[in-house]
Amino acid sequence: MRWIRYVAIALVNAFGVVVGIVWVAVPQTLAQSLNPGIEAYQLQSATQTARSLPELYKLRDRLQNDLSKLSKNSDRTLFPEPWRDDLQRQQSESLIQNLQAVEAQIFIEEKANQTWQKAASLARQAVEVGRLPIANWERSQGLWQEAIETLRQIPKASFLSDKTIEKTIEYQGYLAVATYELQVARSVEAAKIRDQQELQAKLNISQPATVTPQTSQPASVTPTLGFSFFGDTNRDGIVDEKDEEGREKWSLSSGALILFNNNDDDRKGIADWQDRKVNGDRDVQDLALVRLKLSDKFVGSQIFITADSASIPHINVFQKTADGWQIVDISGKEPLVFEREPILGVEAKQFRDRNWNGIVSLQATATKNGATIAADTIKMGVSPWMMSPNTAAVKEIYVSDRGVANSEFISQIKQAVAPTGAKIEIISGGSVWMQDTQKIGYVQFPDKSGIRTFTSALKRETENNVKSLLKSDFGVFEVGKARSLDTLNQWVDGYGNLEVTPPLAGYPMGRVYYGNSGTATLNPEIVDFINAQQIQGPLIDIDTSWLLIRHADEIISFIPNNSGKPLMLIVSPEAGVKLLEEIAQKGYGDAIINRDLSTQTTVSAALNNKSLVRHNLYLQQEKINPLLSKLKKEFQLTEEQIIQVPAMFGYSGYAWWPNMVNSVAVNGQLLVSNPRGAIIDGRDYTQEKFRQLVAPSGISINFLEDKYYQELKGNTHAATNTMRQGEVKPFWESLPPK
Repeated sequence: MRWIRYVAIALVNAFGVVVGIVWVAVPQTLAQSLNPGIEAYQLQSATQTARSLPELYKLRDRLQNDLSKLSKNSDRTLFPEPWRDDLQRQQSESLIQNLQAVEAQIFIEEKANQTWQKAASLARQAVEVGRLPIANWERSQGLWQEAIETLRQIPKASFLSDKTIEKTIEYQGYLAVATYELQVARSVEAAKIRDQQELQAKLNISQPATVTPQTSQPASVTPTLGFSFFGDTNRDGIVDEKDEEGREKWSLSSGALILFNNNDDDRKGIADWQDRKVNGDRDVQDLALVRLKLSDKFVGSQIFITADSASIPHINVFQKTADGWQIVDISGKEPLVFEREPILGVEAKQFRDRNWNGIVSLQATATKNGATIAADTIKMGVSPWMMSPNTAAVKEIYVSDRGVANSEFISQIKQAVAPTGAKIEIISGGSVWMQDTQKIGYVQFPDKSGIRTFTSALKRETENNVKSLLKSDFGVFEVGKARSLDTLNQWVDGYGNLEVTPPLAGYPMGRVYYGNSGTATLNPEIVDFINAQQIQGPLIDIDTSWLLIRHADEIISFIPNNSGKPLMLIVSPEAGVKLLEEIAQKGYGDAIINRDLSTQTTVSAALNNKSLVRHNLYLQQEKINPLLSKLKKEFQLTEEQIIQVPAMFGYSGYAWWPNMVNSVAVNGQLLVSNPRGAIIDGRDYTQEKFRQLVAPSGISINFLEDKYYQELKGNTHAATNTMRQGEVKPFWESLPPK
């Protein structure tokens, strides 16, 4: 049998999606002649023949063209011999492996080029700052440092690695010059300050600040008696004298918090931060209050508010006056309306991200007769955005109305959810895949009673229908730009590919995970954004390369458990095969499975499809088992917390029967796709097996008729979305020790 080889033919539907592969054997001699030009790719690494991005693009096009040719030769009506499928499979795998290698290198090079350009832009800014008549050498120094750190992000595997080393050395030379000039400038400034202090002492005037109101870069200042600027530093929901201590410092665990004010309190269809107004009492609750205490000697002075230059584009500051809340100029050009105890409100225009650390230095400066007489600074930080796990309590569940196609599905959800207290909202004309349009999370903010929680949804730029959910208690925001991805990875940026665990050891607010297909991951801007929140990371990627849709929620999910420790459901193709073998051994080989689906067949026919069986056992061995080992370590799970759910997958990576892992937990109820298993003694054998597996959790199972979604290659979790309760304990009290 050595002359027999095995290949696979990809079956492509009318939309260009691979929906199945069939294996057959082929004689070795004919294997070499069917497509002779393709074997050459097996002799060398695909990327070794290219040394630039344009060459990689050409190589990718060549490989894609050969794959297309190979696919056209897969007509079994012309070549009924079983050996041809085996040859086609081997050739297809070789081409795909090389194509994936090329696409991976393209991804590296495109990212490296972007990084290189960013570093160059920073360098240009540093040069321009250094050429100004009064150069800001501290700013120049910071830009050179940032440019060097940016270059260091270029991976060694990139074609640019050698140039990166040379450019880094060049930038380090410029950094040294900027550092020297900064030291000289500071020495001169220090001398000026000493002279000014001596003069002020003679005139018996309070020690001046080191900045004037016109600056947009608050400096470190010595607080002046009778001049105190403070917010809710201790996070007790009250701004009082207790907050004066430590106001110049900020961290995730202490210091005044600011909200990204992205809800819509006046119901005008835009987020509140965009209109530069305070929209009534509800909007006041979204402001971080800051007080300024002034003694009698400041009567008649002017008070200016300034922010650090990095934060000016990202915050709004308002003053409470007799005429209502007014926007404050934070560039230092216009003073406040003078009051003995001014009250300010601060809101953020965005969350922290890869470009802004979310920390604001806000300074109040008093001047009299043209001289600076006092200044004080407070540091504040934007409260981070967090995701809710599948185990959290549900307030609302969303599903799109698709007419007759999913009317039964919606009716069953209503019936299951009604006793739970959760509200169901049917979105007319919404996306089929509600989970992919947005990821609904939350923000915590101090309150007199403990904390307040604000719902905030990360929305995909391409999903305009999500905007309808924007309201007074529901904020919406976007991160990054929509990407144009190849056919294999076109769904990778859907938010079914972005999930979070329940609270775990070392991760009290949960840990975020996402899918990595090998050639593309979830949008790196989203990954960087969540890492920047510094609460639910570092993120973990899981291998989704073998899936058609390539989403993490198709592989694992979490459900609550009576013991308090969450349970992780994970698909098990091996358990799926064993389930069919178990049914056959009981004498029900003729029982129908996948009832009323395009994959409908009998148990015996499925087991006799040796290629399908081998494929699923391969997935278990090469994909699921390594992932299990990784997740046990990263999530610190015990064997008792892991449930391997029977599942089977077609060759192109779609769930061969409805995927029960792709489920939704709603306040003690679990919404699960009906697996349409073999009916034995009036019961669905697959359903009963699932009930037994999850019985320890105490959760109630509701099997939903989701044929409409299954035929579109998705299931219950992908079709729905949920607004959930945030953690009861404030994140700042839950942070693990550093």
